[in-house]
Amino acid sequence: MMEWALELDAGRAPDAVGKLVGLAEGSRSPLEAAQALLIARLHRRSNDFAATGALGSVGAALDRIGWVMRSLPVRRRWTGRRP
Repeated sequence: MMEWALELDAGRAPDAVGKLVGLAEGSRSPLEAAQALLIARLHRRSNDFAATGALGSVGAALDRIGWVMRSLPVRRRWTGRRP
């Protein structure tokens, strides 16, 4: 996924974010993994402008997908009685 982000950003694809969302099939995990790899790459070389642009595209793709909230556990009231 990181290679796709770098390639799309280098080619100045007009809808790079949409293509990244399509490649990830709407799942956050491949984009989050690519984001982690790009951040690690930037930590090693802070002047890597290709990684900076790709990281922006990956972040925008994550924003477009949004968050999936897990359901909260059902709260039980304490009555002090045992069944």
